[in-house]
Amino acid sequence: MVTRRTTLSGMFYPDNPVLLRRTLDAFYDNPQLRDFFANCSLKNKNGDISESVSSESVFLPDMHKMPEHKMPERNMPVPKGIVSPHAGIVYSGLTSAYAYATIPSDFSGTFVIIGPSHSGYSDCISSQDWETPFGDISADGVLIEELSKNLRVDDYAMSRRENSIEVQTLFVKHRFPSAKCVCIMMGNQTERNSLAMGKAIYNALSVTNTESVIVASSDFSHYIPAAEAEKYDIYAIDALGNLDTGLFYRRIITEGISACGYGPIIAMTECCRLMGAEYSQLLKYSTSGDITGEYSEVVGYAAISVE
Repeated sequence: MVTRRTTLSGMFYPDNPVLLRRTLDAFYDNPQLRDFFANCSLKNKNGDISESVSSESVFLPDMHKMPEHKMPERNMPVPKGIVSPHAGIVYSGLTSAYAYATIPSDFSGTFVIIGPSHSGYSDCISSQDWETPFGDISADGVLIEELSKNLRVDDYAMSRRENSIEVQTLFVKHRFPSAKCVCIMMGNQTERNSLAMGKAIYNALSVTNTESVIVASSDFSHYIPAAEAEKYDIYAIDALGNLDTGLFYRRIITEGISACGYGPIIAMTECCRLMGAEYSQLLKYSTSGDITGEYSEVVGYAAISVE
């Protein structure tokens, strides 16, 4: 099989595999991330801290007021989907690690990665394995064949530079070396098309009985002051708390929030809802200003799990 070659090595991430591995390892070894998963817990309906969280006892706080580090490690369900950013990993890599750390490292199923097209390509799917500095990720040919009944295969478009997908493949191969992938590029991010894509993915997963995690690749607000970015981004993310994609879409459009992958987020959330997911959780919010120290113009990043 022809392999889709890397295009962003040395730009969005180090081209030295040893340095790249050390960089990604450092994200997962970050003290804040480790404390987040080691020490946090959810409250039950009576407001008590419970180390064993069941679906009947989950208390979902207002995401506007939800403090960081409130995600349990023990008895934490494997998410059906996640949101992960796709900037250069020096800027958003730690936030991505929060999302991928919710998935056990021995996961060997299929990651369905949905990324927005930054170059104007229409909706399409890759049929190829994906090269990473850690080795190739095998494509899930069975799932691709089923998805191709609704999504056009376009390996040329997929071979172009597209950070929204390629950056995710680093995290997949690094933490889940046995996992497969299916990479989807979304050009039409209307609400209708996004919901239709989510349903198409769900149907294909059901027919093929594929063990999967859906990845929606997106950054949030672009090039506005940090306080403003966080205000509007959290306002949009809050709508996803109970998987209300309609409200999420309206807030994005009405407020002019410049999230680049809102369509993939809607598609992922709709697919997970059909799979039985009931809620999402904001795991980490950050901005490029946290790295550069420049807060007058930032890009917002969020790690979200859908369970």
